[in-house]
Amino acid sequence: MRRFDFGDFHVLFRSILLCLSLCLGYILTPLSAQADSCRDEIAALYSGGALDPFARPARREVTMRVMPDGSESLVTDVEWEAVTRSISESGGAFYLVHGRRMWSGPSREGPWTDTGSPLPEDFEEMTREMADQNAANISQAECPGEVEIDGQRRIKCVYRTKTDPNRHGSWFGGLYTAYLDIETGQLMRLEVRETIASWAPDPAPHTDITNVTYDPSIRITAPD
Repeated sequence: MRRFDFGDFHVLFRSILLCLSLCLGYILTPLSAQADSCRDEIAALYSGGALDPFARPARREVTMRVMPDGSESLVTDVEWEAVTRSISESGGAFYLVHGRRMWSGPSREGPWTDTGSPLPEDFEEMTREMADQNAANISQAECPGEVEIDGQRRIKCVYRTKTDPNRHGSWFGGLYTAYLDIETGQLMRLEVRETIASWAPDPAPHTDITNVTYDPSIRITAPD
């Protein structure tokens, strides 16, 4: 069973992103004012809203990678109760996180073996910082409003952003398209294109699509 590494961390948590970058020193035209309003609306989602990792309800997120030729492959399949309570499938392996401890296993039901690689002590602080950094680094924000996708009416938001380099010099970002439920305001679908990272600075050709299903019955308990 392979050990959890930073690449896994990037895949599992990169969907925690968003926005706010105000241009100072210029007189606002109606167009720029509209753009700033869009950035503000998206930024608000990261402060107790649909994209705040600490406010999001229990859910399952399945991320598929779509290549330019149309072929698809699973990236992650994660059940989240909270930021530090999850069960995930990635690369054919399964991981359970509870608090700072992490276990690996052959299936979603285990049996579980301690990986010996706990999350960093400041993991929750790092998660908050990533969200704040993406909020500060947003550009190209667009808020088209209601659209139809997969037969459902959703609220669409588009933005480009990336994290700042962490203490290891690592960062990641891309062009994001978020679809929110009209009634609840919750994130239902997230598309990530032109992915970039410190270890792969050229925009990737694939698109990662995450579909979200909310389930209040999800409970993640530590293995015995």
